[in-house]
Amino acid sequence: MKLTKYTHACVRLEKDGKVLLVDPGNFAEDEAFAGVDAILVTHEHPDHLDVDRIKRLDAPIWTNAGAAAQLGELGERVSVVAEGDTFEAAGFAVRAYGKDHAIILPELGVPCVNVGYLIEDAVYHPGDSFTQPDRKVHTNLVPIGGPWFSLPPAVEYARAVQAEQTIGIHEAPLSAVGQGQMKRFLDGQGDRPFVLVTPGDSVEVN
Repeated sequence: MKLTKYTHACVRLEKDGKVLLVDPGNFAEDEAFAGVDAILVTHEHPDHLDVDRIKRLDAPIWTNAGAAAQLGELGERVSVVAEGDTFEAAGFAVRAYGKDHAIILPELGVPCVNVGYLIEDAVYHPGDSFTQPDRKVHTNLVPIGGPWFSLPPAVEYARAVQAEQTIGIHEAPLSAVGQGQMKRFLDGQGDRPFVLVTPGDSVEVN
């Protein structure tokens, strides 16, 4: 399976001629949307859900109820999922985890529903959370920036998830210096390499 990283939280997975796009938000490059067969969205915030560009596609979408409400006019193209659901999207096996977006400020409470996705038991995308999957994965996507981000839970998340490698996502707020600092703190946690993948570049996932 081929994983291509795009700016911020967007990743594109390709397998057996099919393309699955995860969290195509407003920072994602246009090329990420080309030839997409199915879409997963973790939550409703625009850096994960670019409503206008998604509406131009014909691909089916799986997401939670809050995000689905923003895509209501698409009708049966949108399927609502929740924690514990398993389903198939364009030939990719998917399992949903979690229900809460990470808290930005205590007085604001939980901002919205957030569902993470384990794809092909190999790639885990947590959205805006540090919710952990219940099994080993090949590639764990680790948020490394944003208003809700905090380094200690990020390090604990990287240590706890049994992954062969971790890749940084949610990096748009960070300079190159900041991204380098995150690599210094997260690389080698749990004896697993941390990989900073430049937007547009790809890695193979076994």
